[in-house]
Amino acid sequence: MAPERDYGSKKGGTLMTTHPPRDHSPPNKHNHECPVTVNLKVDCCCSCSSSGGGTPGTTKPGGRPTHQTGTSDGSVSGGLGASGGLVGIPTRPASTWPGTRTELFLPLLFIRTRLGDTGARPVVGAFWESPDILIAPNVGPASAPARPPDLGATARADVENTIYAHVWNLGQAPAHGAIIEFYWFNPTLGFNGTAANFIGKAFVDLDGRGSPGSHKLVKCPFSWIPKFLNGGHECLVVRISHPVTDPLASPPWDASKNRHVGQRNIHVMSAAEAAAKPTLGINVGPLYGQPGQLQVARAETGTMPWLFLATNSRTNIPATGAANGVVGITPPIPVGAGLPKLGTIPDPQAAGVIGDTHSVNGDNQQVGFLATDGNPGSGKANVYRVSGTQNGEAFGGYTVVVLGS
Repeated sequence: MAPERDYGSKKGGTLMTTHPPRDHSPPNKHNHECPVTVNLKVDCCCSCSSSGGGTPGTTKPGGRPTHQTGTSDGSVSGGLGASGGLVGIPTRPASTWPGTRTELFLPLLFIRTRLGDTGARPVVGAFWESPDILIAPNVGPASAPARPPDLGATARADVENTIYAHVWNLGQAPAHGAIIEFYWFNPTLGFNGTAANFIGKAFVDLDGRGSPGSHKLVKCPFSWIPKFLNGGHECLVVRISHPVTDPLASPPWDASKNRHVGQRNIHVMSAAEAAAKPTLGINVGPLYGQPGQLQVARAETGTMPWLFLATNSRTNIPATGAANGVVGITPPIPVGAGLPKLGTIPDPQAAGVIGDTHSVNGDNQQVGFLATDGNPGSGKANVYRVSGTQNGEAFGGYTVVVLGS
């Protein structure tokens, strides 16, 4: 048998390709071939940065799932015949690539966390406000246009909504048959597969970088009908991957570390809606055995380009409303225990019912959010971010937008 050959060896899924079984009788003039086995191991890092590829992350005991970014030994730059080049792959460490990701003929699939995102991870900032997840409310996929009108809107409860994903490939190689998965979650900061609600999936072909076909807007083929319980303000998660050339890898739900994952955790409501339902419940999500910190803060609208969705004009972003009241979150309590009716408490901050920060321990916890700034006024908005951190790093967030009238 010919020696085993390993091309592009990396940790991750292994694709085994073998010639069909042959007649093992003595060779004759019509049969001079022997069986050949080729191991093709292909893995794409979840958060490939300019430093090169990587290996799938692991979950440390008592910690969140992580991603380990690999290194490059520069073999590709040195040429195929160079010492330690591609011919030396069997001896290359599993966490080392022959070149940076941009040098290899592989796709680099991702969903943006913000405008200007090029796929580098981890992300610092509000990674849960992806501009690449759009919604056409009150219409099913069969009737929805290929592009959502007015560049998207907010979802409506108890009716059909169509979800779109703007997906990208910045790798040299095309991606044929990339998989796009669509999910919804109850309002939450952190995510895992246990709380995921699958909506549907689609497939797309993306050309390599530099081509107009390297990014496309893809429509989910199945309707999303948000629950009235949450007013249609569930979180959306979209993932893109290719099972062979750019698999999902780990962590599979963390948009801050995995470029394959996009999150839209944005709750947009009118001032009237905010006044009618002042208490907004938000789940904390899994903590993986470590304590966390929760905080809430006001934010300036000028730092959030996606707010043009509120005006349907890219050049018209609402101004920031006045801070006329208090903003806070309750201490965490078990999910399902029932949040206090914050709108009935005259001064919940003075009473110690809400605060700017709280510690949290254990899973299945939730907090109640309250803002009493009131109506920000015509052409303005008040924006608030609730976020969770562990060891100084954000693991998730939820953004609340109150539009003035």
